Amino acid sequence: MVMAAATTLAIAAPAHAQDSGSPIRLAQLSIERTFDIAAQPLTTALTLFGQQSGLQVTVHGTLPRDMSAPAVRGTMTSAEALGHLLAGSGLTYVVTDETTVAIERPGQQGDDGAMALGPIMIEGQSESAYGPVDGYLATRSATATKMDVPIIDTPASIQVVPRAVIEDQGATRLADVVRNVSSVQVSGANGGRSDLFLIRGFAARRIARDGFLSPSSFGDAAQLGLANVERVEVLKGPPSILYGPAGPGGLVNIITKKPQPEPRYSLTGRAGSFDFYRGDVDLNQPLTEDGKLLARLNASYENADSFRDHFINSERIQVAPSLRWVPTSRTTVDLDLEYYDRRHQFDYGVIAVDGKAPALPRERFLGEEKDRVDSDEIRIQASVDHGLNDDWSLRALVRFSDTNATPTQSFPLGLEADGRTLNRRFFVFNQDYQNYALQANLTGKFETGPLEHQLLFGADSNFTRFESEARAADLDPIDIFDPVYGATPGPLSAPGTQDRRIDFYGVYLQDLISFGDHWKLLLGGRFDTAKTRFDRNDVNVTDKWDQAFSPRAGLVYQPIDDISIYASYTTSFLPPLSGASFDGEEFEPEEGEQFEIGVKRDWFDGRLSTTLAAYQLTRSNVSTADPQNPTFSIQVGEQRSRGVEFDVAGELAPGWNVIGSLAYLDAEVTKDNTLPVGNQLVNAPNWSGSLWATYAFQGSPLRGLEIGGGVFVVGDRKADFANQVDVDGYARVDLFARYEINDNISLALNIENLFDKKYVEGVDDPNFVDVGAPRSVFGTVQVKF
Repeated sequence: MVMAAATTLAIAAPAHAQDSGSPIRLAQLSIERTFDIAAQPLTTALTLFGQQSGLQVTVHGTLPRDMSAPAVRGTMTSAEALGHLLAGSGLTYVVTDETTVAIERPGQQGDDGAMALGPIMIEGQSESAYGPVDGYLATRSATATKMDVPIIDTPASIQVVPRAVIEDQGATRLADVVRNVSSVQVSGANGGRSDLFLIRGFAARRIARDGFLSPSSFGDAAQLGLANVERVEVLKGPPSILYGPAGPGGLVNIITKKPQPEPRYSLTGRAGSFDFYRGDVDLNQPLTEDGKLLARLNASYENADSFRDHFINSERIQVAPSLRWVPTSRTTVDLDLEYYDRRHQFDYGVIAVDGKAPALPRERFLGEEKDRVDSDEIRIQASVDHGLNDDWSLRALVRFSDTNATPTQSFPLGLEADGRTLNRRFFVFNQDYQNYALQANLTGKFETGPLEHQLLFGADSNFTRFESEARAADLDPIDIFDPVYGATPGPLSAPGTQDRRIDFYGVYLQDLISFGDHWKLLLGGRFDTAKTRFDRNDVNVTDKWDQAFSPRAGLVYQPIDDISIYASYTTSFLPPLSGASFDGEEFEPEEGEQFEIGVKRDWFDGRLSTTLAAYQLTRSNVSTADPQNPTFSIQVGEQRSRGVEFDVAGELAPGWNVIGSLAYLDAEVTKDNTLPVGNQLVNAPNWSGSLWATYAFQGSPLRGLEIGGGVFVVGDRKADFANQVDVDGYARVDLFARYEINDNISLALNIENLFDKKYVEGVDDPNFVDVGAPRSVFGTVQVKF
């Protein structure tokens, strides 16, 4: 928040006073409260402190951007909390009345005892990288550095989609959220099971949740719910430096809701087209009077039909309770649980015919009633955040997840010569996923001469166990133009089995160095060891150890506080799940390398932010056909993407919020023994973008009314690497309106695909594509208290 030059900023805060002047004033500072403030710049820490204490702090003057405050968590008096925030800053405070204190430097007081340094300039919003965002603009993130730092100080392209955008757009899937970010495409839904994405032209199957990669090395076993999601962050480019084995395109990281000190409750009901019904609850409650134990419950239930010719409704249940214990001002313990129960039709999508996708009506389903997925999942995560002192802190996390899925599906084998008869085979799976993950991070601040350091040292491990049993049966073909359902599978075969063990171990070191008044240098490296074992039908196929070093370097130049110019170099590696050459040599990990430059700018006193980035990203060690042994592969293939991206988010004027993106992407094959060099990568349009805006009327008689809408554009794509199947581009228009009846009740209306555009949402198979829904209307009622 930036205040005008002649005003003072009122923020609640307590600290060590030089002179109380009144017993009444001292009494106000002696009240115990529960505080939850992460380590961050002092300006934003004071703003957060103001929201949590109920006092006012006035500061005359400008606090430097790089003046930081340690974490303050726990139950304590207001005086103690402000004392922790100001420790080491050279600042103190005086009490000016019974609810107000003034920050000052000792010996530099004005006539009234307040600091006579001119008006304060608070830079950024009251936000931490792990908590909620006020409005559409996030100013801090830990996804790119695992440290709570301003996004403008980070030499990487990272975009944040806050909860406000998720609610305004009525998003219920992760795919609905990431479409707001440049160079991110939905690549498919795995038969409707899970969300799959491309970032900068390359697959990003593993999704992070609170900094932990998805439980399965093959991606999440089922679609993730949004009931307990606070914000979704997208890091562009190779993420291996902090996350280990991953694809080169980037990473989607979900930040979940945490218990808060103040009681708050909300109930949300939504209904709409195709018999869609959904209910959400969000209940936050302190459990003890001293505020040391806090609880939160997020849950949702969804039941929906489909515009597709499905036989069963989808049903999804998510329950996510969480606890927070704050035993001392320096220690926070979080315990989070998530439970999912899902049932839905297994659906490959619409078939491609004669090089065109889709070639059939968008509602055409080519499976059977038996095609379905039943899955349940439980995730448990615990974390401890402990401040060793004002400069150093330790964070340790552990997670366990267990998933069972039983997909049954009519697998398409291909069209016969008549171009209408689709051969099929029926499969029954029983799949179990287990994942164990550990992570520990030590962060600290110190100086070496003129250099200021923010150091991160960490270690993590991730263990995945996947077991699958599959049975197959003959199934009659189906006429794709005149389908007749009800085919009965033949006798099931003996089970075929898969058993995979994938273990990762990593250590990493990173240093964010500030020098001079305008420069920051980010250096880091990570060493990984990965073990992959794959058994098929009790016969070992792969048993391999891989090791890799992933360096990182970035430089930021800030000519003024509101502008940063950056350049960066990052790498990635991803071990193959299986594969060997003709001579039996097991495949090496795929590697990624990226060079990026960019400019970030804050506008309108920090209310709006833009990022412009250009990059070259190369994926190497790609498997391609062995010309001497055509039934085998060798790792000499290479793919490259180059692009320019623009992202914008924030507030253009009071009540006028916007989030948008524009991307140009040139993703192509650069080396291959089979594919022509220059072929476009799958589902990688040259142009894509989005623009979403809302306006909340500020005065009577329309106060309480908010309207908005947006357009989501994707250019022409290819559905296969041979570039023989074309997918047309599209522009989808959505509308939104909300009316707040009072402070507790609101009504909302969302219209999706206003002009009923027929379009392909995702491509993950050269023969089938996922089509978007027709025009849909949804109404929402929300009650908060």
